[in-house]
Amino acid sequence: MKKIFVILFTLAAFSFAASANSYSVDDASIDALFSEAQVTVPTAAAPAAVGQMDEQTRNIVAFIIDTTGLGTIGIHRLILGTKPINCLWYFLTFGGIFGIVPVVDWFMILIDMINGTASYIDNPAFIMWL
Repeated sequence: MKKIFVILFTLAAFSFAASANSYSVDDASIDALFSEAQVTVPTAAAPAAVGQMDEQTRNIVAFIIDTTGLGTIGIHRLILGTKPINCLWYFLTFGGIFGIVPVVDWFMILIDMINGTASYIDNPAFIMWL
C-alpha cells in the first residue's frame, strides 16, 4: 500500500509541476521549417507481388508471419506459394490440426533458412514436410 501511495504522490507532484504556461509556440519558426522542407520519394520500390521475391526472402517473410500467429490460418503457406485451398484446410482443422502443423512448419522453415535452401516453396501438400 505504501508503494501505491508513493507512486500516486509522485505522479501528482509531477502533474502540478508541469504547466502549459512554460511552453510557447513560435508560428514564424514553424512556417520557416515547412518552407525549407523537401519532399523525397523513395527510389527503391518494393516487389509488386510475392512471386517476385527471391526464395530466401519468401522463407523469411513466411517465418515471421508464422511467428506472429497468422500461421494458424495458413497465411505463411500463401507466401511460400501454396494454393489458397490450404488456408481452408488450416481453418477446417482448427488452425492446422489444433496448431500442430503451423508449429512444425515454423521449425521446418527455420531449418530451411539455416541451411540456405528453399525446399518448401510451391509445395502443394497440406503437410509440407512429408
